[in-house]
Amino acid sequence: MEGENRNQTLLRALCDLAGVQATYRDAWGRERKVGRDSLVAILHSLGYPAENPKDLEASLRTVMMEKWSSVVEPVQVLQEDHPAVPLLVTLPEGRSDAFYRYRLRREDGRELWGEGRVDAGIPVEGALVEGVRYERRLFLVSAPLPPGYHHLDLFLFRSGSEETYAQSIIIAPRHAYVPEALTGEGRAWGVTAQLYALRSGTNWGIGDFSDLKALIHWAADRGAGFVGINPLHLLFPNDPEKCSPYAPSSRRHLQPWYLDVTAVPEFGEIRQAGGSEILQEAERLRSEPLVAYSKVWALKRRILEELFRHFRDHHGAKDTQRARAFRAFCREKDEDLFHYGVFHALDDHFRARDPSVWGWPLWPEPYRNRRSSEVRQFAEDHAEGLAFHQYCAWNAWEQWAACGQCSMDRGLAVGLYGDLPVGVDPAGLDVWMDPRLYNRRVRVGAPPDDFNVNGQEWGVVPFSPQALKKSAYKPFIEILRANMQVTGALRLDHVMGLMRLYWIPEGASPREGAYVHYPFHDLIRIVALESRRNRCLVVGEDLGTVPEGVRETMSRKKIFGCRLCLFEKDDAGRFRDPSEYPALSLASFATHDLPTLEGFWSARDLDVREQLGLFPSEELLQKMRAARERDKDLLLERLDPYWVDSSEGSDKVPERASEDEAANRAAALYRYLAATLAKMVAVSLEDLCGETEQVNLPGTVTEHPNWRRKLSLFLEDLSRHRRVTRIVEAVNRRP
Repeated sequence: MEGENRNQTLLRALCDLAGVQATYRDAWGRERKVGRDSLVAILHSLGYPAENPKDLEASLRTVMMEKWSSVVEPVQVLQEDHPAVPLLVTLPEGRSDAFYRYRLRREDGRELWGEGRVDAGIPVEGALVEGVRYERRLFLVSAPLPPGYHHLDLFLFRSGSEETYAQSIIIAPRHAYVPEALTGEGRAWGVTAQLYALRSGTNWGIGDFSDLKALIHWAADRGAGFVGINPLHLLFPNDPEKCSPYAPSSRRHLQPWYLDVTAVPEFGEIRQAGGSEILQEAERLRSEPLVAYSKVWALKRRILEELFRHFRDHHGAKDTQRARAFRAFCREKDEDLFHYGVFHALDDHFRARDPSVWGWPLWPEPYRNRRSSEVRQFAEDHAEGLAFHQYCAWNAWEQWAACGQCSMDRGLAVGLYGDLPVGVDPAGLDVWMDPRLYNRRVRVGAPPDDFNVNGQEWGVVPFSPQALKKSAYKPFIEILRANMQVTGALRLDHVMGLMRLYWIPEGASPREGAYVHYPFHDLIRIVALESRRNRCLVVGEDLGTVPEGVRETMSRKKIFGCRLCLFEKDDAGRFRDPSEYPALSLASFATHDLPTLEGFWSARDLDVREQLGLFPSEELLQKMRAARERDKDLLLERLDPYWVDSSEGSDKVPERASEDEAANRAAALYRYLAATLAKMVAVSLEDLCGETEQVNLPGTVTEHPNWRRKLSLFLEDLSRHRRVTRIVEAVNRRP
């Protein structure tokens, strides 16, 4: 028993030092203890073996050495208005008589120098590690720095030797960007859409960038301030059925199937591009009830390859202005775009040889390292294949940027509202670019809650906290820039991940995960800095179990939260008064992972989950059905002051609601949301169109057509639909 207690003590101590929570409070407020096997697996994934007492002791020593062996930390992130930069220097005892000199290089190129003796620093703390006593001393570098990215070099001189150490210094503004239209009493409403789900008379079976531009015009004509879309990041063109926008291959590039190929300039230069059979196939794909991703991409790729050959022969060979624009894009994106092309050319190559080779982890070993000589040689031998994929990326970026410009030209108060997923697929481009940045032995998810009683595993891998800090947060910064460049607002999916993420050991159940901590204050300050630089408002998706301090910090940083009508209830279960919604928030009825308004009202979501066996017991199912009926009554009670009955002689709450009565209810719901204090109100296209099926059903993969459903209405018909008109009128009458 004594040995067992000691092992538990060592395991708990290692968890604390490594930032792994051995316990957590679940969605119902109960304390949950993480199983030993899960803790051991997660610690091992972080590089700390913990299987037995010997492992634990060795890992504890490793953690302590990591903490004390670095002379300076690789990065520090400070808030603006610091009178001096605090510099902590750690050295073994006996070296404090060293002489130091520093060079502080500001982002604008100006340099500041200083020098002195190490023993003149203020002693902060010390520790005995592996028989060596370390001392940590504080120096104040009197150099007020503006917000931005600065660099410090520290030179140590002792006994004729010189050592150099570097630290990145990031200075953040006090808060994130908020557009002038939302300051003071300013407010805005907008429409949110799943781009792939848009129907139009011109697309090729999937919503595209031209559809997005048309939606921007439609929304602007009706007084909207923003248009929100699902993540449009790069997925897996050679595996089109992997279509979840929240499990991307890369968070820095766009998915090429959103291209409108008919809007690519080369399409207009080829009179018979693809021929009439192409247009007939596009018509067939338009009529499909679900997005047929494989067929859509096969068709689009076929035409894009034809357009690329024309571009190569008629623009590249003649050095036209368009060819020069492509080369300028390649220079701007530099190494990142080069490896984008290499990655996809390699994927084409290996899948052509063996379709079961589903990603880079199955490629021959030399090709898993982008810096290998074999990869360099492949790039030289397959330059044409690389250029094709870069051509697709260029056209996608041009059409995406044109949508952003359209939102500004039409005067949207906020503009495009993008979405940034919390992680990436382990077989994707981002992980291949630098596997060391990610922990591939775990998956990100969430523990059980009311809506997902079995928990969730999202199939994505997280940044390694240690690797992120060692890189001075450069990968995180690059992702923010790539996503803020075109958008006027950006949603950070699962914003709590800036503080902690729920890691599930590979192969384990979502019930067997644990929370792992991240440098929250560093990351949220960087978000504020990039927000201001890119003039991009930030919305943090703060739903589910939110750790203490997250929302308070978001409020100080002027990062908007998400407030769902479905979840906004008081302690008695009643839906909140509009005055209780915080101003710095985006209010909506639900999200893509929850039922639509009509799905909620008909309990369609519960029916589907019952059919798929997602309830662990009949008792829980009946409990949730009873709760749904109660919630409907309470919601009607809350909506009573906002109800405008447009059909003569009909009851407010008929037993069997007609389409007209459902439209009245939807208008009342959005009139209520418009009356809240929230500065932003989002109206989903699913609710505008009266859809009953939800976009995504968490806990399912192939059992449910997630991320595939098209809207029932065409874009061209939105203006003629009475339900749409009533909801738009409701949100346009904000007090």
